[in-house]
Amino acid sequence: MRPAHRALERTEHGMVERDGIVVAFRVVRSARRRRTIELTLEADGVRVAAPLRTPTAEIAEFVRSRIPWIQKHRTRRLPGVTPTFHDADSLPYLGRRLPLEVVPHPGRDVQVSMNLLGLRLAVPARMAEADRPVEMQDALRAWYREHAVDVIRDRVQQWQALAGYGPSRVLVRDQRRRWGSCSPDRTLRFNWRLVMLEPRLLDYVVVHELAHLVRPHHRPSFWAEVERLMPDYRARRSALREVGATLPL
Repeated sequence: MRPAHRALERTEHGMVERDGIVVAFRVVRSARRRRTIELTLEADGVRVAAPLRTPTAEIAEFVRSRIPWIQKHRTRRLPGVTPTFHDADSLPYLGRRLPLEVVPHPGRDVQVSMNLLGLRLAVPARMAEADRPVEMQDALRAWYREHAVDVIRDRVQQWQALAGYGPSRVLVRDQRRRWGSCSPDRTLRFNWRLVMLEPRLLDYVVVHELAHLVRPHHRPSFWAEVERLMPDYRARRSALREVGATLPL
């Protein structure tokens, strides 16, 4: 997904307080956005997308109302912080929460597997405690990425059959700032983290990028093509912006 046309945007900055918690935010006003205000967490802070003429006070009050949600989720997005994993944790996979079992094993590498009960993380018994968080995270990312390749390619095949056109290639990548992209050579690239999401949200990204094959822009004809394939895309797009900031990896 590509950024909206910059010529139609204006950026501002603001700050709000609630119960002693101060949140700074960046507002991107867009003439292309008609009604809704939307908030997302990015690596460099809080971003608010709003229609061009939305009153500043209305935007500030919206951010203030979301401070509890911001506080709950933004620690998971801090750059440089490696999460730790323990028994009784759970991780998302295709919209479900899979219980995590952490067990020792005699090997040299962290191993990840899925069974009927959830995810099993086998950690070398002799691995130094300080090395475990990074090694566990790397193993989980590799497992997700491996599974994402098959899942995403399958979803692309199903939607391209409905659309009547398809890409030259489908690649799965580690893309921190975007869910997907479409290249001029008709290659579609997708973020492996999509496999953590509900299938309906993954499908929205697939349809969005497929539509770029015939409409390489974000003008009304592009959104008309997305709507042709997925009439409820607006609700899915909104939900994607909500859950995207909560992913643990």
